[in-house]
Amino acid sequence: MSWKLREPVHFSIVRRENTTFLVKERYKETILSMSLAKNFFRVGKGVDVNEKFGRGIYLSIPDPKNSGERFIIRNYRHGGLLGKFFAGVFYDINRPLNELHVNEVATLKDVPSAEVIAIAIRKLWGIFYKADFISREVSGAIDIIQFLKESSPEFIQKSKKPITFALARLIRNMHDAGIFHADLHLKNILLKGDTNGEFNAYIIDLDKSAVVEELNIVQRMKNLLRLDRYIEKLRLLSGATKIFKEDANAKENLYEDSLSQSVPQNDRSGEKIAHVSISQKIRLISKADKIRFFKWYILYNNTLDKDWKKYVRQYHSQHVMHKLWWRLLGLW
Repeated sequence: MSWKLREPVHFSIVRRENTTFLVKERYKETILSMSLAKNFFRVGKGVDVNEKFGRGIYLSIPDPKNSGERFIIRNYRHGGLLGKFFAGVFYDINRPLNELHVNEVATLKDVPSAEVIAIAIRKLWGIFYKADFISREVSGAIDIIQFLKESSPEFIQKSKKPITFALARLIRNMHDAGIFHADLHLKNILLKGDTNGEFNAYIIDLDKSAVVEELNIVQRMKNLLRLDRYIEKLRLLSGATKIFKEDANAKENLYEDSLSQSVPQNDRSGEKIAHVSISQKIRLISKADKIRFFKWYILYNNTLDKDWKKYVRQYHSQHVMHKLWWRLLGLW
């Protein structure tokens, strides 16, 4: 098995039967002690394993040597129509290695992301293979879709400004590092709050992303428009009713409770069940919020262009054809 790209110096290549591991040195013993079974790592009985869903299934398992930390194991899968026919079978052997390199660039340039631990490539037949991508879970962080599902409208409304700034800072830093995210949407951005009501944001799933010396404004716009298009489509596709617990007195949600250590558990009372759809919550993201995000993105750190409003006008006029297509599909 040959790679066109070189492995980072602090990673080792280890081959076992039909599987090739590229693993970070300090995790080598831990990763190699976990044998592979079909698509996922085998874990022992009684181990706390959580499943997360995105493109395929993500497994969250405890670090065998540190129960306070967890690994995320993501099995590579095709999206869309290809996924229905080929699932997790690939032939481009450099794809997982490319993702590793992009993550290394993010780490070197202080773009918050999950620490990459290893990739595992299992040869099937000929040039075909399956692969896993293993990273360390960002403790206490959840993706934005989960945040919307688990948060009350009141908490979302109260948190919009600090979250918007955290997102603008994250994506601007990512772009300044020369990283173009191939699948920029809300499930690939994690949020982690603190007791002061501030948030940190993390970018994940850099599969098929690219690194260039410098992203120009057109490339930046293209990436931001993808994120905005995802939000607009989500407004149309999400109508299912979701359930969350809301405190009748504090009007806060379970996620916010997990951020606040100052309120004792036994002081919380009067919890009731409220039913609010994700589509109602996504509509809390207003046009003014989008303009605020875009302004902060343009002006953060070194200003890209003082005339930021002209880009806002472009930003909000790019979805005409997509909306027409959604109408034709009966999604409007």
